Amino acid sequence: MLQTYATKGVKRILWNTEFSGVRWACLDNTSGDCVYHYIQKYANQGSILDLGCGSGNTGVELDSSAYQDYTGVDISDVAIRRAKAKTEEHGRKGKNQYVQDEILSYVPSQQFDVILLRDSIYYLPTSKVKAMLSRYGRYLKENGVFIVRLWSVRGRYRVIEELIRKDFRVIDRTVSDRVDGVVMVFQTENSSYTL
Repeated sequence: MLQTYATKGVKRILWNTEFSGVRWACLDNTSGDCVYHYIQKYANQGSILDLGCGSGNTGVELDSSAYQDYTGVDISDVAIRRAKAKTEEHGRKGKNQYVQDEILSYVPSQQFDVILLRDSIYYLPTSKVKAMLSRYGRYLKENGVFIVRLWSVRGRYRVIEELIRKDFRVIDRTVSDRVDGVVMVFQTENSSYTL
């Protein structure tokens, strides 16, 4: 609850604690994640904004030819330090940049082909999700898309999927055959995706 509803400073402390321990060690290697196919498909070798990037796996696990530039945003200083170290280790310092900030307050300085919320959308107050997505929609390029991966479409996460389906234009949606997770690709209502 605190990671969702606390002040920015308290959230930063909590997430720094989480990333300082072994709690998120499971995220140290996520190659083969089902969401990568969609990022590469819709990025069009362009720009990616990863909101809640954690320790930076997406920026180093995607094929480097799949994108021109990548910006990862996370509230945790510890996660951002790890992401920068991984980027350096994988020789992508010229393509990847990282910003320590909160998703609800970050203001991008450019437009993107893909805005990704890989699992971070769970940690936003549900009442703020629509407004947050609408605000970030202004930073999508003409054919730009949001990509959200939800671990589950049951229980408390179902409301997020329903909100996206109701208030945005879903152009691609796939439910995993191994778990009940879903990847959703969507735009704001006034956008139109063309290949």
